[in-house]
Amino acid sequence: MPGPAARDESGSFGKRIQELRRACGLTQRQLAQQLGIDFTYLSKLENSRGDPPGDQTIRNLAQALKADEEELFALAGKVPSELRAKAAEDPEFAMLLRRLPNLSEDVLQRIYRAARRQPPSP
Repeated sequence: MPGPAARDESGSFGKRIQELRRACGLTQRQLAQQLGIDFTYLSKLENSRGDPPGDQTIRNLAQALKADEEELFALAGKVPSELRAKAAEDPEFAMLLRRLPNLSEDVLQRIYRAARRQPPSP
């Protein structure tokens, strides 16, 4: 059964990686070599076959492709390990995360706007 990355949407993780790679003028083999992964794995990622990569691979892709790491995490449907760690140490934060799916669209939009205004944490 295909994983979350198998969703074939124009804004998918795989399509974005492919766009970024091409914009950098890299072949799949060149990028894969730079990342230390097999180019067939990169091809699977770009074609949305299988599960999304791990956190470090996403970070490495973002760095190699000069891309927004947070965008790639979001497109991959991944929660960064720092967020999981924060939820483990802060029960209120964990409760907020658990309640997010049930919030109204209006409340979510206000949270999104507030999050965009916050400077990145160190």
